[in-house]
Amino acid sequence: MKKFFTACLLTVSLFTIANAGDKYNSLTEDYLTTKASLNVRTTLAKDPQTATNVLKVLANDSNDLVRKYAKENLK
Repeated sequence: MKKFFTACLLTVSLFTIANAGDKYNSLTEDYLTTKASLNVRTTLAKDPQTATNVLKVLANDSNDLVRKYAKENLK
């Protein structure tokens, strides 16, 4: 049972690592511009693992700080 549990944890970890480059990739422009709170947009813009397409949307955000963080992470 211990080996099975360890194997499951390892598998989940590997899938998480494999998908790390696509962090928040499925967020739509509509969600980011109309529904996401300032706190969510700021957090996404600060995260260097946020997908490029999301950062491009946030680089045009209405908030100066969100735009700044997104542009810094696009460099």
